[in-house]
Amino acid sequence: MSTTKNITPVAAAAAAHPQRGRRYAIEELVSLAEAGDAWAMAKVDEWEQHFANEYAGDLSEVCPDQGCEHFGLAVNILYGEDGSVLEVDHGAWAHYPALAKAS
Repeated sequence: MSTTKNITPVAAAAAAHPQRGRRYAIEELVSLAEAGDAWAMAKVDEWEQHFANEYAGDLSEVCPDQGCEHFGLAVNILYGEDGSVLEVDHGAWAHYPALAKAS
């Protein structure tokens, strides 16, 4: 009687190991992190802590929500892939866009 061990091929599912001395774009690091690479997870966290503030909005748009007490004041608007407004960011606080009222 022979016994056989079930061995799952790990190579196909494994994340690519970071190459020593290579510079990675944040998109590549995020991809590696999502695939489970612990080194990439740490680098994404480090990037977010040190560089995310550089990508903060500049409050160059105006609040389009007429129901907001700060209507018309400077905001950043976060848009979805379809162009819909996902969030209105006033800097220190944010809100979702007003929903259209049913008639």
